[in-house]
Amino acid sequence: MSQLFQRNRPVIAAYLLVIVLAIIGEIVASGFLKVSNIDQLIIEAAFIALVALGQTFVILVGGIDLSIPWVLNGAAVLLTTFAHGTNIKMAWLIPVLLAGGGMVGLINGLGVTLLKVPPIIMTLGMSSVVEGALLLYTKGGSGGNAPSGDVYLATHRWGPMPVVALVWVAVLAAATVSLSRTPFGRRLYATGLSKRVSEFAGVNTGLVTASVYVISGVGAALTGIVLAGYVGQSYLGMGDPYLFSSVAAVAIGGASILGGSGNYVGTTAGALVLALLAAILPTLGLPQSALEIVYGCVILVAISVSSGQIGKRRESS
Repeated sequence: MSQLFQRNRPVIAAYLLVIVLAIIGEIVASGFLKVSNIDQLIIEAAFIALVALGQTFVILVGGIDLSIPWVLNGAAVLLTTFAHGTNIKMAWLIPVLLAGGGMVGLINGLGVTLLKVPPIIMTLGMSSVVEGALLLYTKGGSGGNAPSGDVYLATHRWGPMPVVALVWVAVLAAATVSLSRTPFGRRLYATGLSKRVSEFAGVNTGLVTASVYVISGVGAALTGIVLAGYVGQSYLGMGDPYLFSSVAAVAIGGASILGGSGNYVGTTAGALVLALLAAILPTLGLPQSALEIVYGCVILVAISVSSGQIGKRRESS
């Protein structure tokens, strides 16, 4: 039991932070925890958690994906543009867009593994390519209206839960099983801890690394599809807020920003923390831009902690 607690201490700390922030929110703004507010917090956290799905997998192997905002944006714009508000077209567009997101991720993964381009450079370059393509396609304008089926997915409820929250729960279950109960998960953690040692053990680290970027692309496209339904339309730049929030959620959830440790359960806590902070800051008279400062501080602290852990690991070996 003590070993289990020790191993999951960062995740437990993240969930304790969720509780503390919820209490603070109720103290500074009476009614903060009423049902309608909690409902909205869950929806906001769901979008962060969905976009942070792929970022979690990528960070676990020691990478980072900066193309997420524009893959998200591309999926949203193309869905609303081609669907023309009809659910029939949406039915075949969603698989195509998810595959397109996966294709962008595959290009990122191949660039990192085969061409040895640093992840930050490769994914930033792909982000610029996708952004430029969207600007050319839309001529700087916005997309159309989201189909009613997409709006239903993002805004309606099944019983007491928002549909998007149920999608989040399904993704959480699938990601947790994948990371903790499958050979792929074991290879992923091994690759993040040491690619060289993993290769000696027979792990195809290139395949593992390319796979996580594909997952990241699919996750970003899925988030774009759902977000378009929530907003009711698409517009250029709608993915921008999710770049650093996806990284910050992973870091708050206790993952090593340099790879090898962490899980999506922790990222879920990180998403809840960020959603709570975004709701609390206005009640304190602080602008939303203050959240950007929080993102930066979280990422800097996470990198410092991870670097210290790596230094200790090298000294012990």
